[in-house]
Amino acid sequence: MYYLFQHPGEIVPRLELVEYLWDQEIHIDDNTLSVNIMRIREKLEALGKSGLIQTKRGMGYKI
Repeated sequence: MYYLFQHPGEIVPRLELVEYLWDQEIHIDDNTLSVNIMRIREKLEALGKSGLIQTKRGMGYKI
């Protein structure tokens, strides 16, 4: 969320998020980011903020 908020209105590529979050120290499965985004969305929805994170298919995520 922090990284996405640092780039409001911009599409942040998935690879850029993975590199920021895990710093290339270990191999991260592509699905790892998707699962974490899904969990964040569930928590946001519980707070009444559904739709805050937008998926731009084939490109990345945007706030």
